[in-house]
Amino acid sequence: MKRFFIKDFIFNNGIINFVYFLEELGKEYILTNSYLEIEDDSDDVFYEYLALFLKKNNIVYQTNNDRWYFDETKKEFIKDKKFDTLGGGKNDLRNGIYLYKKIDEFGLSREEAEAKYLSFCEREGLKPEIEKDGKLKVPNKKNEVIVHITLDEATKRFASYLVKDDKLKLDSKIHIFEDGQNSFHDMLKIPKDYTIDKWDALIYWFGGKIGKWYNREYFIYPNSSNLIYLKKFKNYINIQNEAITFRDEKDKVITLPTNIDFYKQLLKDEITNRYFYISRSEEEFLLKLLIYLFSYFYHIEDNYQNASKKRKKRYEELVNVLPYITFVVYKDDGTFKTALTEFSKAYRVLNFLYKLKENNVFSDFIGIITTFSIINNGFFAKEFTNKCLNFLDLREVYFKIAFDILKDDRNSGFRGLDKFENLYLEELKKGEIMSLHSDAKTVGEGIGYICGALDDKDLLFKLRNVKNYKQLISFFKDVKFELLKEENVGVSKEFNEALTRILENIEKNWEVARDYIAIYAVDKYKAVKFAKKGN
Repeated sequence: MKRFFIKDFIFNNGIINFVYFLEELGKEYILTNSYLEIEDDSDDVFYEYLALFLKKNNIVYQTNNDRWYFDETKKEFIKDKKFDTLGGGKNDLRNGIYLYKKIDEFGLSREEAEAKYLSFCEREGLKPEIEKDGKLKVPNKKNEVIVHITLDEATKRFASYLVKDDKLKLDSKIHIFEDGQNSFHDMLKIPKDYTIDKWDALIYWFGGKIGKWYNREYFIYPNSSNLIYLKKFKNYINIQNEAITFRDEKDKVITLPTNIDFYKQLLKDEITNRYFYISRSEEEFLLKLLIYLFSYFYHIEDNYQNASKKRKKRYEELVNVLPYITFVVYKDDGTFKTALTEFSKAYRVLNFLYKLKENNVFSDFIGIITTFSIINNGFFAKEFTNKCLNFLDLREVYFKIAFDILKDDRNSGFRGLDKFENLYLEELKKGEIMSLHSDAKTVGEGIGYICGALDDKDLLFKLRNVKNYKQLISFFKDVKFELLKEENVGVSKEFNEALTRILENIEKNWEVARDYIAIYAVDKYKAVKFAKKGN
């Protein structure tokens, strides 16, 4: 018997991925909340599992590029595809996959081998590889050539390279993140001579290499301290390891740097942004993943309308599982210790997204995120998405981005921001701010309309420079002065009433009022200018 107990997020993810692997092979196992148990832990079974894992998941694979090999049977150089490993390096290829043999094993002198190599290059139209001293690189300085092997042979060689003993050092061969970054050895201050069982190493490979979400250099792993819940969650999501591909207008196959099909899923919510997958921070990627998961959960019943009661029961189980699931976010930037965070508020975020959906604000929220992603190259997106994930006040972020929106020539306003912000303030239990927010929207839109009608941004820039409540009062006097100057530009009764209410509590809430007024003023100004262009 062999048992694997819950550990870190990669190990836990690996246990569940290994369970799926066992199920495909028809092997028996026992899974409890805290451990997985298998019956056969023999060496033969271990290497069989490791080789199958490497091959099945294309961890050892052949690229689309060719290179030379020496065919032992023909005793000639031939051309075939290069080998590579997922997340590996040059040492993995040289020491773990490619088979080097000395030319005298084939009964060849160096001159004979060089002649065969030159003949091969001429036949294939290739330029011979030359050393700095002018000599041929093939054979190498040790009189070796790379022997042609099959993918199966390469996979078995790599398996033997990874595991030579029953105990392995906990190094980057095990805790490897796509690019060979820092290992847990550094993060957990484990002694350099620390070793782990080869079976545990296998579980780590199952956890680190597959069954997680990725987007460029960002990775997210589902995790739970309860293996049963983690398996139930992954049963529904069925994370695909392959990158998403689609054909563009010219019928060209485009491969995206992510395994999440945001476009296909969000079409169900009438969201057609093909580039929603782009994230410039781990926070943005995590929030977008949760949006994707929400849409997936929300529409799962659409697929089960005619399904059996058993399937509907499984959907209810999924909802019950979510409070026990966390998401571990990793940024592949070489700073493993500082880039690793575990997010446990997913259930609350998904519930809030449900509220947005039921109030017809879900698509508006995605539009707001998109605006943050494109304005100023997404400079404010990290701060905005981080605050959304942790349910922190967003007002200051709106104010910061408002004047970048003003400088942007695109019609990049905030459609539906007022509805979203009211629901968000309600979630934050800031009911006392909601009425001020509403009045500030009315005043801001009035000011934006005035500026747009006069084609003058001066008032908007004056608003940006307001630093205290006395300056804000002075600003309102400037607004009234502009109205007196222009007979053809007026404001509504609602504007005057809202401004009166704001002035009653201006000293206490001047900054809140300024920020909300600014974003809605800019938004309305952009709308007026855009409408003029249309005419």
